[in-house]
Amino acid sequence: MGLVAANLQDPIAELVAREKHFQEWTEHPSSSLVHHDAECCERARLWFLAYARSMEIGNISQFEIKAPIWLQQLYSWGPSSWPIAWCELVNKKVLDCGVFAALAREVFKAQGHEVHPAQALLSYNETCTNHWKALWKKGKDDTVFPWIGDRLVYHELCVLELPDGTAKFYDSTWGNWYLSQPRFGFGAVLAVRSECPRLLRWGSRTVACGEWVEL
Repeated sequence: MGLVAANLQDPIAELVAREKHFQEWTEHPSSSLVHHDAECCERARLWFLAYARSMEIGNISQFEIKAPIWLQQLYSWGPSSWPIAWCELVNKKVLDCGVFAALAREVFKAQGHEVHPAQALLSYNETCTNHWKALWKKGKDDTVFPWIGDRLVYHELCVLELPDGTAKFYDSTWGNWYLSQPRFGFGAVLAVRSECPRLLRWGSRTVACGEWVEL
């Protein structure tokens, strides 16, 4: 279900009123990688998981969750044309947040965790968004989703479903966990959405499947 602009609190309502892609962001499904059901994609997927396992050696993390912070060393962040298949990743050096999130989900699944797609709306200044718009326009076509607004951006991440029913939102593009407490300023998280089919607790909030939760 989409996040309704009319129901948002100030000053968030003022921000979204300027965003022409707001409705597209709130209704956009999370990205997923294509598997050709052939050896080309399966080999690529198994290579990636083997690499992930090698990077986990010596990684000591709370709750035995070993976040794939090494993804930022393997790939740079930038424009990706969709759809994208596993076998294409071998030759890729630049990935967008949708690919980062899809890869992180595979890593967490291999560790035995329950993990699901998730999305967020983030706040940035126009210096950042104008720079990103220029970067995304270079050599790209309509296969790139319009994730950049004037002061808001659409972002993809993943959410871990812990055994006690709590949620942990992980930003696989930048390698950090989201806090449930609201904050303001550069890169502030305004709302999140989970695709977990079960209700989750995130701090004092209840997160339902497909429902945007405002911070």
